[in-house]
Amino acid sequence: MLEKIVCIDNVGVIKKGITKPIDLEKVSLIYADNARGKSTLSSILLACSTFDAQDLIDRKTIGALTSQKVHFRFRTGGGSPPFSTEFDGASWKGQQPNLHVFNQAFVDRNVYATAGVLPEQREALLNLALGDAAVAQRTKFDTESATVRDCTAKVAAAEGALQGYRGNFSVSQFTKLKPIKDVDAQIVETDRQLNEARASQQIMSRPAFKMVDIPAFNFEGLPSLLEGSFESISVNAEQTAKAHFTKHKGPATERWVAEGLQHLPEDECPFCGQETNELSLLKAYKLYFDGSYSEYQRRIAALRQTVLQRLGDKKLGGWSAANEYNQGLRSVWAESLGIADIPVLDNVAAWQVLGEVEADLLAIVSQKEGDPLTALDSAPFLKVVERLNELAQIATDFNQQIVKLNDEIAEYKAKLAKPDISGLEASRSSLMLGRTRFDTPVVALVAELATAKTKLKSAEAARDTSRTELDRLMGQTLKDFQISINNWLRKFAAPFEIQALAPTYRGGGLRSEYALKVRGATVIVGPGVGGDLSFHSALSEGDKRTLAFAFFLARLFADANRSGATVVLDDVFTSLDKHRRHNTVEAVLQMVNQCSQVIALGHDAHFLREVKRRVARKKLGKIGELSLHRDADDYSRLDDFDLDDYCSSEYYKHYQLVERFIDGDTTVSLLEVAKALRLLVEGHLHRCFPKKFAEGQTVGDMLGQVKGAVAPNPLALLHPLHAELVSFNEFAAAFHHDTSGGYTRVEINAAELLPFAKGALGFIQMRKFS
Repeated sequence: MLEKIVCIDNVGVIKKGITKPIDLEKVSLIYADNARGKSTLSSILLACSTFDAQDLIDRKTIGALTSQKVHFRFRTGGGSPPFSTEFDGASWKGQQPNLHVFNQAFVDRNVYATAGVLPEQREALLNLALGDAAVAQRTKFDTESATVRDCTAKVAAAEGALQGYRGNFSVSQFTKLKPIKDVDAQIVETDRQLNEARASQQIMSRPAFKMVDIPAFNFEGLPSLLEGSFESISVNAEQTAKAHFTKHKGPATERWVAEGLQHLPEDECPFCGQETNELSLLKAYKLYFDGSYSEYQRRIAALRQTVLQRLGDKKLGGWSAANEYNQGLRSVWAESLGIADIPVLDNVAAWQVLGEVEADLLAIVSQKEGDPLTALDSAPFLKVVERLNELAQIATDFNQQIVKLNDEIAEYKAKLAKPDISGLEASRSSLMLGRTRFDTPVVALVAELATAKTKLKSAEAARDTSRTELDRLMGQTLKDFQISINNWLRKFAAPFEIQALAPTYRGGGLRSEYALKVRGATVIVGPGVGGDLSFHSALSEGDKRTLAFAFFLARLFADANRSGATVVLDDVFTSLDKHRRHNTVEAVLQMVNQCSQVIALGHDAHFLREVKRRVARKKLGKIGELSLHRDADDYSRLDDFDLDDYCSSEYYKHYQLVERFIDGDTTVSLLEVAKALRLLVEGHLHRCFPKKFAEGQTVGDMLGQVKGAVAPNPLALLHPLHAELVSFNEFAAAFHHDTSGGYTRVEINAAELLPFAKGALGFIQMRKFS
C-alpha cells in the first residue's frame, strides 16, 4: 500500500504539494474542488504504476524553475521491508508498485474517446481483459509472430539474391532444375543450329526485285479540238462590237444591246422598224454575245498546257529509283541465284522519246494557236502520240524480266525450311540456366534459401501452436470477463449489457470487439461498424462512464494479486451517477475488503463521507481524510481535512434539495428550492473564500466586493463570472424579504427554476453556470 507521500513538486497545479510527509491509511479519502489537482494526483499515481516518465514531463508546472520531483513510500505485507519509488524529473527509480488506477486516462486508453471506440482502445481493452496468463501467452504469440516476419524477410532476401541467376524461371522452377549431362556440348550444338537458323531466316526476309509502273498517256478530246473551226465567225466581230460600244456610252450601250438581242431582231429592228437581215453590225453583236465562241477561245488558249500535263514527266520518275534499288539488291541474291546481270531500264532512250514527242506535239499546238478558226487534220497529232507506246513497251519488257527473277527467288525460298529460332533460343536459355543452377555460388544461395524456408516453416508452426493456445485462453478469459462486466452493470442498474466480447485479428493486429445490447438494440463496437446507432449515440455520458468503471472492476477482481494492490479512484462518482451512489459505495467497500488499500478522490464531499461512514460501520480498516487545498499562489497542496465538519451544515441540506429537484424529484417544493438557491451560493462563497466576507453578508454585498477586488485578492478570480452571478442573484433574491422590500415572490414554475438550479450547482462544481 502507499504508506506515505513524501514529495510532489512541479507537476501541474501541484507545485509544492507536500509541506510535510503525508501518511495514508488503508482507506484514504481526498476531497478537492474542481481544478484543484485530483486528476493530476491520479495521473501521477498512474504514471508511477507503469513507470511512465513522459506523462509527468508533459505535465510539468508552467514557469517552474526547479526540477520535478515525486517521492512515494510503499509498504508490502508479509514482513517485507518498505520501499521507495521516486521520479527525478527524467525517470522513475526504485521498485514498481502494484497500483490499479481508475481515472479519465484509464477511460481514454481502454474504453472510448471523443471520436468513438478506436482500434488502439480495443487493443488496450483486450490486454486489460486477458490478465497475466493470457497476456503472457499473447507475448509469446507476438514474439513468435515477429520471428515469422523475420524469417519471411530472410526468405525474401534469399529469393532476391537469386534474381540475377534464374532468368525468366520462377524461384521454384529454378531451384528444382536437375543437373544436365554434357551441358557444355549441348550449348555448343544449339549455338550451331541457331546460327544456321538465323542465316536461313535472313534469306527468308530478303526482298524481291522491284518492277515499275507501265506509263499510260491520255490525249482524249484533243484531236477533236484540233479539227474544230468557226467559219461563220468574223475574226473582227469582237473588235467591231467593242468599237461601237465605246462610241456609244460604253458599258451602258453594251448592256442595252445584250438586252435588245433578247427581242429577236433578225428581220427588223424592234425600235425603228428598218430591216436588219444583212446588217453586219448585228452579226457582230451575235458572235460577241455567243458563249461558245468564248469557250472555244479558252480551250485553244489552254491547249499547250494540257498537252504538257498529259505527257507528264513524272511517269518516268520511278524508273531511276527502280534501277538503283535493283542494282543494290543484285549483290544480295547474286550468290544464292547465280545472277550475273539484271535488267536495266534505258532511261536515256525513254527520256529522248518523251522529249521528241513533246516537241512534235507542241509544234502542232503552235499551228492551231496561230489560226484557231481553221480546222486541222488530227492524223499527224495521233501519229506522234503513237510513239509513246515505245515507252510502255520498254516498261513491259523490263517487268517481264523482273517477274522471272522474282519467281526464281520464290522458288529458292520455298526450298528452305522455316527456322524455329524462338524454340532454339528457349532451349539454349534452359541449358544456360541449368548450367548456372549448379555453379558453386548459386548452389550456396539455393542452400541458404532452403534453410530460410525450413526455419520459416518451423516458425509458422510454432506461431500457429501459440495462436491456438492463445485463442483457447482468450476464449475462456473473455467469456469470464464478459460475465463479470455484466454482473457489475446489473448492480449499477445499467440499461444495457455487453455481448460477444471476442478477440479479432482483423485490421493488422490483435484487438477486442464486442457488442452492446441497449434497450433491445444492438450496437457493434469493432471493425466494420455502420448504421445509425453508434457507441456515442446509444449511451449517455453516465452510461459510458459506468461501462468504463465496470471494465475496471471486472479486471481488478480478476487479478490474483489484488490483495496486495492499491486502488486509486478519481471521481468514480459524479453528478451523472446519482442513482448509482449506493452501488458505487458498495463496490468501493468490496475493494477495501479485498485489496490492500483504496484511495478515493472526489469533488463530492458527501459521497466521500458516505464511504467513510460505511467503512467505519463495517470496521474494514483505518480511514484517512485529506484535501487538496488552495495555497497562497493559487496552486494546490495536500493536507488534512474533516469531511464531517465540511458536510454538517445547512449548506448540505440546500445542496441536496437543489440536487433532488434537478434529478426530477417531484416531491420537493419549488418555492423551497428557489429560496435555497441564494443561500447555497452564499454558503459556497463563504467556504471557498474564508474570512473574505463578513458573517451574515448576502450575495449582493459579496458581488460588490468581487467587482472591486484587485489581484492578488483571490476574489478577483471571480471577475469572469461576475455578470452571471449578478443575473443569478437578481432571480434568487426575489424569494427573500431582506432583498425585496418586504414583497416576497411566491409563484414559481419548474421550467423557470431549472436553469438557475443547474447554474448554482455548475458554479459550485465546475465554476461555470451550465
